[in-house]
Amino acid sequence: MLRSQNEYRASARKITIYNTLGGEKRVFEPIDKSPVSPRVKMYVCGLTPQDHSHMGHGLMAFRFDLIRRYLMYRRLDVHFVQNVTDIDDKIIAKERELGVDPMVMTRVFTDEFYATIQKFNVLPVDKLVKVTECVPEVITFIEELIKKGFAYATDDGSVYFDVAKKDDYGKLSNQNTAMLYESVRKELDKEKRSPLDFALWKADQSTTLSRPSPWGIGRPGWHIECSVMIHETLGDHIDIHGGGLDLKFPHHENEIAQSEAYTGGSFSDVWMHSGLLNINGQKMSKSLNNFVRLTDAMERYGTEPLKFVIARHHYRSSIDLSDKLFRDNLNALLDFHRLFARVPNARVNETLMHDGETVAVMSAFEAAMDNDFNSPEALVALEQFRAKIVQALDAAGAPTAEIEHRVGVLRELGIILGIFFENLDVIETQGLKIIGQILNASPCTPGDIQGLLTERVEARAAKNFARSDEIRKELAARGVEVLDSKAGSTWRFA
Repeated sequence: MLRSQNEYRASARKITIYNTLGGEKRVFEPIDKSPVSPRVKMYVCGLTPQDHSHMGHGLMAFRFDLIRRYLMYRRLDVHFVQNVTDIDDKIIAKERELGVDPMVMTRVFTDEFYATIQKFNVLPVDKLVKVTECVPEVITFIEELIKKGFAYATDDGSVYFDVAKKDDYGKLSNQNTAMLYESVRKELDKEKRSPLDFALWKADQSTTLSRPSPWGIGRPGWHIECSVMIHETLGDHIDIHGGGLDLKFPHHENEIAQSEAYTGGSFSDVWMHSGLLNINGQKMSKSLNNFVRLTDAMERYGTEPLKFVIARHHYRSSIDLSDKLFRDNLNALLDFHRLFARVPNARVNETLMHDGETVAVMSAFEAAMDNDFNSPEALVALEQFRAKIVQALDAAGAPTAEIEHRVGVLRELGIILGIFFENLDVIETQGLKIIGQILNASPCTPGDIQGLLTERVEARAAKNFARSDEIRKELAARGVEVLDSKAGSTWRFA
C-alpha cells in the first residue's frame, strides 16, 4: 500500500477533521504522542443484526473504511473496533414474533453483512465485539455509575442514568436540556425521576437474552452497550468515534454522558458523523417501500461502481442513490480502468517518487484528504492526473518506466479511496448491466459490442453505410455510444 512521504509528527502537515462536538474543523492530534506512526483508537457503531443489512449499513462501512485507509496512508497506526448490538429491542421483538433463537439469527445476519462488504474490498475490522460477550462488564459498569451517584435502580429492577447529574448533557447535539424536558414531560414513566433519564438496565424476563443482575433478571439498555464495549477494547479515552448522523442524539449523547460520568474525564476527542442515505430523493424507509438491501444494491449496481459514486460525495453529505447517479459517473470510472488496461505492468517505482507529476498529484490528493477527508476533491486530482498520463501515453505510443510508475501511483491513490479493485472486464460488464436496467433493455456484454464494432468496420470498408448506421443505432438503444477516431472505433456508456 502506498504511504505518504510525511510522517504524522508535530512539524508535519496535519489532518483537519470536522468534530461534531463543537461543530468545527479542528487539527487532529492523536492521544498517542509517539514520534513515528502514533496509534489511533477508532470506534464506529456497527450492526444491529435483526434483518438483512441494507444500503445504509453499506454506506457507513464504505465511508469509514475510506477514512481509516487514509489515516493509515498518513502513517497513523489505526486500531479499528466495531460492535455488533446483538441484544436490542428489535431483536427481542423478532424473537417473540417469529419464535427464532436470537443468538442464531444475529450470527447469521452478522456473517452475511461482513461477507458482503468484503466483496466491496472493505478492510476487516481489528476487533469485532458483541454485546452478548460483555454482559458481566455492563453490570460492573452500571454498578460503578450507581456508586458515583449518576444512576439509580427502580423497584421493578431497571436502572436509569440520572441526566440531571450531568451538567453538560446535550453538548454533542447542542440540545437544551430544559427544552428537551418540556418536549417529553408528558411521557414521564412513574419509575423514572425525569423523562430524560435513559435505561442502563431493563428489567425483562421475556427473552432468552436476559441475564441475572443485582437488580433482577434483565438486559442492557442500548446506549450503555457501546460505552462498555469501547471501555473493554480501547480503554476510557479514544481518538475517534464514528457513526451515522441519525445516532448523534440520543445514542451518542448518552454514550458521552455515561462514559464521562464513569471515568471523570474525556471520552472521545473527535466525533464524526456520516450523512444519510436517500433513495430517489426520499429517505430510505420500509414504510415508503424504498428499502434497499445491500445485496440487492450490489446486484443492481455492482461493487466498484457503487463505491465510486459514494466516494464522489463527501462523507458528511447525504447521498441520493438513483440510476441517474450511476449514469452520470460510469464513464469516469471506465476511463480509469481503460488506462490501467493499457499499462498492465504499472507499479510504484520508489526511485521515481520525486518525479514532478508524482509529487504534484500526491500533494493535491493529500491537500484534499487532509481537509476533512474531501474525497470528491481528491478524485478530481486523480482525474486530472489520469488525463495527463493518457496524453503522455498517446504521445509515447507505448508505456515508459515513468508512465508505468505514474499509473501505479494513480491506482494506489484510488485504492486509498476504496476503489480500483476490479478489472476492466468487470467494470464494463457491471456498467453495461446498469445501463441496460436504466433503459429497460437487454444488456450488452463487452463481447457483444466488440463483435458489432468489428462488423461495423467491415460494413464501412464495404461502403455499406446503412448497416454501419444500423449498428450504431442498435448499440445506442442498448446504452452504448460509438466513438470514431483515426485510431479506430471504441465505445462508452451512453
